[in-house]
Order: sequence, then C-alpha cells, then structure tokens
Amino acid sequence: MSAGHRRVLHRPAAARGPSVVGWRDICVATMAVAVDLALFTPMTQLERSSSWPVVDAPPWVVVLAAVPAWTALLLRRRAPIAVSLGLAGYAAALTVTIGSRPVLTLLVALYNAAAWRSPRRSLLCLAATLVANGVAVAYESAALSETVQTTVELSLLYVLFDGTAWGVGWWVGSARREAKRLRETREAMAAEAVAAERVRIAHELHDIVAHAVTVMVLQAAGARRTMDQEPELARGAMQTVEDVGKEAIGELRRLLAVLRTVGDDGDVAVIGTSPRLTTVPDLVTQAESAGVRVTLCERGTPGKLDPSVDLAAFRVIQEALTNVTRHAGAGTTVDVGLHWLPDSLRIDVHDDGAGVPPRSVGALSTGHGLAGLQERVTIVGGALDAGPVARGGYRVTATLPAHVP
Repeated sequence: MSAGHRRVLHRPAAARGPSVVGWRDICVATMAVAVDLALFTPMTQLERSSSWPVVDAPPWVVVLAAVPAWTALLLRRRAPIAVSLGLAGYAAALTVTIGSRPVLTLLVALYNAAAWRSPRRSLLCLAATLVANGVAVAYESAALSETVQTTVELSLLYVLFDGTAWGVGWWVGSARREAKRLRETREAMAAEAVAAERVRIAHELHDIVAHAVTVMVLQAAGARRTMDQEPELARGAMQTVEDVGKEAIGELRRLLAVLRTVGDDGDVAVIGTSPRLTTVPDLVTQAESAGVRVTLCERGTPGKLDPSVDLAAFRVIQEALTNVTRHAGAGTTVDVGLHWLPDSLRIDVHDDGAGVPPRSVGALSTGHGLAGLQERVTIVGGALDAGPVARGGYRVTATLPAHVP
C-alpha cells in the first residue's frame, strides 16, 4: 500500500439498538408482562403463610404496578443496561411489597442487555437479575413453607433461566458484532481497492501521455526547424507525430473502456489489447525517430508472463526510453537488454549520456515517473533499481517474476 493510502483504524463503537419503538417492542413487552401477571401474581392470603408480611393488594393494583415494567421494556433495546438494572430493582421491590414476581420481564431485559452491550457490562445485569430472583425464591419459600430441597431446586431453576437468557443474548450480540466487523472490513477493502485502482489509472495515464507527448514535442520541434530547408524530413517528423498521437488515443480509449467495463464478479474487466513486450520494437522506433540510437538485445528463451507482469515490463522500458529522450536527447546510445530466466525476467536499460538534452521538453517532466514505476513493479512482486552510472549515463534495472505471487 502506498504512503498516501494508509488504512485508518478506529475503535469499534458499541452496538446501538433502534432508537424508535416499533410494533415488535410493544408486542414483546405486552407478552412478557401478561405472562408474568398470569403465572406469577401475588398469592392470596389463604395461599401464603404469615411468615412473609406483604400487602394484600387487589388485582387492579397488581396490574397497575406492572405498567412501569411494561414501559421500561419498550426501551429495552435503546438503553438495555439501564432497563435491566432498573427492572431488577423494581422486581425486588414488588416482591417484598405485594408479592409480584416479574420473571419473564427480567429475562427479556437481561437478554437485550447481553445482546446489545459488552459482556463486562451485561454481567452486572446478570448479577442484579440473580439477586432479584433470589428475593423471589425467598418469598415463595417463606410464603409456601417450602422444604430446603424445593428451595434449592427453585434457586437452580432461576439460575438456569437467567444464565440461558444471558448466554443466548451474548451469542446473538457476538454474531451481530462479528457481522458488523466483517461488513466494515469489506467496506474498507473496497475503499482501498478503489484507491489502488485510482493510483494504477494515474500511472497508466502518466505512462501513456508522458511518452507520447515527449515524442510528439520533439518531432514537432524538429519539423519546425527543418520545414523550409528539408520539407521531406519535416513531413516525416509530422507523420511520426500523427502516428504517436493515434497510438496514444488508442491506449486512452482502451483505458476508458476498462473503466466502463465491470466483470460478473465485480472486478474491472480488461478489454482491448494492452501494450506488451511484443510491442517494444515500436518504442525503439519512436525513440530512434527522436535521434536516440537504441540497441535491443534479448537473451534466453522467452517465457509466458502474467498479463500484469507483461504490462509492467513494457512500462519499464517505455519509461526508461522516455526519460532518455527527454533528459539525454538526440545522439544518445541506449542498450535495452531482456534476459529471460526460468521464472523471471531481467530488464536492463542503460544509456551513455552522450546526447544533447532538448530544451523544448524540459518542462514536461512530472517527477513522478520513476516513483510510479517503482510502485508498479513492486505490486507484481518485482524489484526496480535506477540511478546514474559512474562512467556516465543512467541505468534502469528491473527484475520481474513470471507470475504474480
């Protein structure tokens, strides 16, 4: 990844439930409160013993006391921790005053706390719910004069219910958080892919335009100087300008077609004919038309390269010859070597620096050619070395794998 496209990592925020109360919230709250009223209403004076002094509340008071719990459950996904802790305290208060035990209400609140908040915070809700249910166990044991065995069994049953509610909520919350993490990872990877594609397109545009414009400016300048004395030579130079311009337009059209074409898997599909090593002789011809003497030497048995490696190899030679034409000028001798190895290709472009730098193209250099070339070579798993030579001239060497690792 280039320095300009570093990934920024953020601490994941806590999951937040819906901020609007929906019909599902109303239905769940109503069902939980209704079940609690039906199964865990206060015992009558005849059913309970006198060892648990509670208010003998009429049914309408019991129903009215359930309204705050119903209201709190409507907010269980918006403020799960507060709702669970608040209901645990409220349930304990109802048990010691009127003997009402909102069991299912507590389980629903505990489940949502575990599902929407971190385990560390939701464990507090589990502890509070266990305490509230412990008060309910004490009430039932005292009111019905239960045996120790029955009390222990009832306690274990409450622990099982509470632990199951918390565990299921934790599992659902973990699955939701993992899905969110994967979604954010995919979005980040997609954003990085877009950024990388933009950089690749910028490199392609630079390679296409810089080479073509350099050759065209040199040829146009030569044609202007020889137009009166040697019109045939000027005509040939302008023909080269036309040919190079058409070639650049063709490559730009290919690049635009790539941008407009998307494959079935969502990746950009490459269509048209990309520049390859087989078109290097055209680069040599264009450089020679600008007054540069080029010798192309190939050693070894040519092998099959991945398309991206083939394009990178072409761009290495193109950028090197463009720089020679731009900075060394006419009269420079350049040796272009292709050394084929069993699993790689070594490219060596060396000029003697003996030419005369053309003033007409001095302002055309962007200063980003070799930097972009370095990144292009690195992407396909290769290595690039470029710099002046002690005995004069400049050398560009690249080693590219036959296949992208």
